[in-house]
Amino acid sequence: MNNTNKYGLLLVAALLLTGLLSSCLKENFDDCPRPFRLFIKAIDADQNDITASGEVERVILFVFDESQQIVDALELNANAVKSREPVNIALDYPGHKALKFVAWGNIDGSVEFPEKASVKQLSDLYLKLKSISATKATSSVAQTPPDLFHGSLDVSVEYGGLEHAGDQTVTIIRKTSQVTVSAYAVKAWNGSKEGSYTFELHESNNGFDMEGNPTGEMTGYRPQTKMDENGHLFAPLFQTIPTSGGKSYTLSILYNGEVIYSADRGTDGKPFIPEAGRLLNIIIDFRAEISIKSIVTPWNQVFQYVEI
Repeated sequence: MNNTNKYGLLLVAALLLTGLLSSCLKENFDDCPRPFRLFIKAIDADQNDITASGEVERVILFVFDESQQIVDALELNANAVKSREPVNIALDYPGHKALKFVAWGNIDGSVEFPEKASVKQLSDLYLKLKSISATKATSSVAQTPPDLFHGSLDVSVEYGGLEHAGDQTVTIIRKTSQVTVSAYAVKAWNGSKEGSYTFELHESNNGFDMEGNPTGEMTGYRPQTKMDENGHLFAPLFQTIPTSGGKSYTLSILYNGEVIYSADRGTDGKPFIPEAGRLLNIIIDFRAEISIKSIVTPWNQVFQYVEI
């Protein structure tokens, strides 16, 4: 046998050996990672299951191994989430000891978020609000975020067969808070002056880290406002990233870009502290003595203020 034939036989043997080591043998499934199904479950601040409500319109799911390196990334649309479609997880031999699933819901163009293909490891994940121009009230102003959800799950991979292991569920919960602001008779309080009246709310972190914890620089928000024929100024519902460490927001009222009033708590001393998954109602009544209320209500449930 010449050297060329010997080399050819060795190459074939090496390829066969590689094939045996990279797949589960039919005669022995002891080393085979068992497949399983993964479900997405959305809950509100009171732990109620809202998966079928349609409030989660899109989920980006990342899968990392025990070394926090990327394994896969995929998306689920609103119908898949709402109908609780499972994600089938099947691992190639030799598989992984453990998997970490990280899910973000309702990511849109109003935030900075890495493209799936650019994520190579867990530390590459982040979320950051996009900035808009600053004002005299606050040095940084961000676009209001969407109705964000986040959740993660660590799963130990089971071995020893090709049958499905137990189902797993990634539970995602709201990461943003809602705020609505009302300033009754602010125009009359300001001498009935014509001009531009706006709100600014500050401040909280402008993003989340790889674990979904608030991080980044401090920023404020400039919600859309509307003044009615009675000189009452309103900001409809908008989302924010909650403050950290129980810190209060400060609300500023601006007239033609100049701050004319600021407050960070109600008349009773209750601070403007937002809660993830809940609505912070800030109500300032400038008639007679100034009265300020800070009231937290469930998501989308605006406090019904009775005018005096």
